[in-house]
Amino acid sequence: MLVTYQGNINVSDLGMAMLVGIAVGLTSAVPLIWLSWRIPQQIFAQECVTVCLARSDPAIRAFSWQDALFVVLLCASAVGVAATKGVDLEGLVTFYYCAVLLLLARIDARTYLLPDILTLSLLWAGLLWHAADRGDLSLVQSVWGAAAGYIILWGPCVLLRGIWGKEVMGYGDFKLSAAIGAWLGCLALPFVWLIASCTSVLIALIAHRLGGRRLRDPMPFGPGLALGGILMLFFD
Repeated sequence: MLVTYQGNINVSDLGMAMLVGIAVGLTSAVPLIWLSWRIPQQIFAQECVTVCLARSDPAIRAFSWQDALFVVLLCASAVGVAATKGVDLEGLVTFYYCAVLLLLARIDARTYLLPDILTLSLLWAGLLWHAADRGDLSLVQSVWGAAAGYIILWGPCVLLRGIWGKEVMGYGDFKLSAAIGAWLGCLALPFVWLIASCTSVLIALIAHRLGGRRLRDPMPFGPGLALGGILMLFFD
């Protein structure tokens, strides 16, 4: 294994990659956890914001096991990036992709929100990254990935809304799917959706079994999409 930096630093063993990744993950964890509270607060403070959420209280609370899990996943993503992409510009951009996905997953799990400021910035970052010919996809593939990520989820949900008279999935999920498509392309999306669906079903069953949550209650889809987007990045 060889992890390289576009400069004078060469990281030539997995141990150093782990050290760098954990350091980056822990350093970025504090501001990202703060953003996971601050961004929903700003959304709820805006005028004319109407949301129907099961968890609509954006008040900051004590550090929880969900935050601890967020830190662990953040460090694991940073280690994976350092080991596979390197400690260079590509590694930095790839870690940004993973960090934003985890931040969106944390916000969605707590508030059922996927803020546009994060989903759309991630979408544009993916398009610009491939437009600069720095990623694994061409700009055309990135654009088609974004379009497929949005439309293929949006179409059936509109149809089901007409049949059942209620929303099946939020528009934030469509935007997040489009952002992942912009980064990974069309071919990765079916696997992302499969991972997201299985993850959501598993979480719902565990919550029903341990927490008495009804299976018909709303379940955030963002954490599953984020997990699928990160796994497909490393194991495509």
